[in-house]
Amino acid sequence: MMETTVFSPQDRLALDYLARQVLLGFMQGTPVPLRTNEVRDRIQALGLSSGEVRALLYNQPEKFLQEERRWLPLYRKVSNRSPIVAFAERIVRAVGAPVSRDAVALELGARYRRSHEYFETILPQLCRNAQNLFITPSNMIGLREWLFRPEWIEPIAYLWEEPAERERAVHDALFYNDLTWKEVEPHLKKARKMKLDFTNPEWVVAYLQQAEEPIPNRLLGFMHWYFNLDPDPRWVFPYDGVALFEAVWASDAYAWGSDGAWYPKSVEAEWLERGRALVRQWLAEMPPEETQPLELRPDEVEQIVSQLLQRPGIARASQLLEEMFEVSPQSRTFREDLDTLISALWSDGRLTWYGYDRFGRDTDMPEYVRTVPAILLFPPLPQILNEQGEPYDVVLDPEAYPRSLREEIRDPRAQDVDDEETPAMPPEVPQKVRIVLRPPHKDLGTLPMCQIPLGFFADQPTIQQVTFIDENEQAHEVWLNHETRLVYGLFDKFAELDILSGAIFELERTDQPDVFYFRFTGETDPLLAVSHARYEKLLELQERADQLSTYHIMVELMRGHPRGADYLTLHNEVNIVRRTKREVTASILSAYPCFELHKGSPVWHLKEDEIGKPITKKARQYLIGG
Repeated sequence: MMETTVFSPQDRLALDYLARQVLLGFMQGTPVPLRTNEVRDRIQALGLSSGEVRALLYNQPEKFLQEERRWLPLYRKVSNRSPIVAFAERIVRAVGAPVSRDAVALELGARYRRSHEYFETILPQLCRNAQNLFITPSNMIGLREWLFRPEWIEPIAYLWEEPAERERAVHDALFYNDLTWKEVEPHLKKARKMKLDFTNPEWVVAYLQQAEEPIPNRLLGFMHWYFNLDPDPRWVFPYDGVALFEAVWASDAYAWGSDGAWYPKSVEAEWLERGRALVRQWLAEMPPEETQPLELRPDEVEQIVSQLLQRPGIARASQLLEEMFEVSPQSRTFREDLDTLISALWSDGRLTWYGYDRFGRDTDMPEYVRTVPAILLFPPLPQILNEQGEPYDVVLDPEAYPRSLREEIRDPRAQDVDDEETPAMPPEVPQKVRIVLRPPHKDLGTLPMCQIPLGFFADQPTIQQVTFIDENEQAHEVWLNHETRLVYGLFDKFAELDILSGAIFELERTDQPDVFYFRFTGETDPLLAVSHARYEKLLELQERADQLSTYHIMVELMRGHPRGADYLTLHNEVNIVRRTKREVTASILSAYPCFELHKGSPVWHLKEDEIGKPITKKARQYLIGG
């Protein structure tokens, strides 16, 4: 806490105004201790950050108390045996301004464990009979010491019919109400000139409108009593300080200051600005908060879950920790507190867990994330037969493939959704991987997870949301599905690329398990690159692919590569024309004599004079399903 500071009257008014708003915020809803962020939410109009709220509470120990990372008004720390009126007075005195009957009744109900409706019923009578409290017709409860109280001179016997005695009574009344004739005389003269109806309490509002400075309520009360004193106030015109107070309060044109004076309503903005400046100074001098492990009450879990169920979008427990509990990643207990909150949200069962610290409704997940896009499915191959009545498209046992081809078909660049090797956990998960973008993933905004090793992403839950940060530091919220083996949600990113096929990206892990760097390297894989002109020809071939076997498609494609082509190049182009599995393209290359692989070279060549000849005898030995 800061050292004891003597504030100027203006600063004191501003700080008391802020404290008043905070205390009234505590009275909204069930009287329970609140975390700093909960207090902040209840006083949003003040525009204070969580840190500023904590500084305000921390530096006013005469009004607020912290217990187990929660705050409560100090007035609540009182025995349950304390009299009702005494506790009500304690509340109003702490606030320093009128408090509504309903707000006081809620506090009394929580303190004495009776319904607040009961206290709403009895409070008016209790306040009217109380020595230190009053209640207005609009059910606002205040302290009688704010009023001018002529009854303090009643035990003194005055000869009211004599002017000198009345003047003595006036000066006695001023003395007992901490006023002086020097203070009130200018106001008496000014009010007389205004020719107001002093028998009507509303005169005070008209007088305040002409005032050039704040006026204490006691002074106004004295004026009201004084102007109706002659000849005998005891039965000519009774003084009613409560009615006078209500007249000003009900006008809503004046603000009540903690010094007992009325101010123009506009001064509240000045108090707020001055108070915020002081709080910011406190915040700069605040010591580190002593952190304790987070403990969640059942009602807090219910509140968090209910809020998340009502708002769209994915919520992050780490952000909730910071927003609601002021626990930042730099906090000593952050990891432990995050686990506590994640466990509570997961155990509740009403929210869907989307990985790491992300939770949301089931409807927050796009429907397309649940399935494989139709364009990625492998269509049935057309049954086109050769002159011998045998299908052109054959499948061989991999033992029939050349050794280099057996290695190439296991290359992640050749694999795709529903056509990949059984995933295996690598001995060590790499920090980054290179991913080559192939059609039609560019148009779909997807990535096949066959190019990403197991362990790179968390294995649970099945469907997760993660963040990709690109080379421009732009964040993309994407989805991954371990069942479909796809990453979704990169359509906008890929739309920026002019490269149709073969763009190389780097995917890199970060310290946060659900955040990854996904950067375009500016490079293109030469084996998977497709020029725009070549792509147009592939699309033309695609239009008549239904009448062509894969064998005939590959012959056509090879004619576009007079110097030969690698398997990855051919397989990629075949799949642009028609989705085809690796076993089909590899089997056709291995089975037909028109496709030749020179020794020691990965490049396949087309032998025009061998086109149309059936598969080799050696290949027949490895036919599957033939």
